[in-house]
Amino acid sequence: MSAQMYDRITINGKEFNLAAAPLEEYFRMHPGKRPVFSSFNSGCMRGYVASWEVRQGRLYLTGIRMVCETGSSFASIFPDAPEGVFADWVSGELRCSSGRLLEVDNAGFGGRREYETTLEVEEGVVLFAP
Repeated sequence: MSAQMYDRITINGKEFNLAAAPLEEYFRMHPGKRPVFSSFNSGCMRGYVASWEVRQGRLYLTGIRMVCETGSSFASIFPDAPEGVFADWVSGELRCSSGRLLEVDNAGFGGRREYETTLEVEEGVVLFAP
């Protein structure tokens, strides 16, 4: 298996890799919203890369870049939220990283980076951010 592409998250104006796929929980809850892909990418098994942002202590999904071919888009999945969606379905710890790659791992999200921290979230509310 190939290392998977990271989602991206912006915290206090800084961009980090997000070694998690919190949008998958939304798609489990709303299976009719999940994009149907007509192509495959072993480096991105979920078919997309999501963009996230912490705004005033809350986690928002701000975009989805489709890596594999599909007729879906952020606008078609969330037509009433052009500025982003409050991610109230997200709870748990989210691993954020940046900097140089220190250790390569071809499973999961691909290894260890120079700077890593954990974002703690409960129903979309950020309890701890770096």
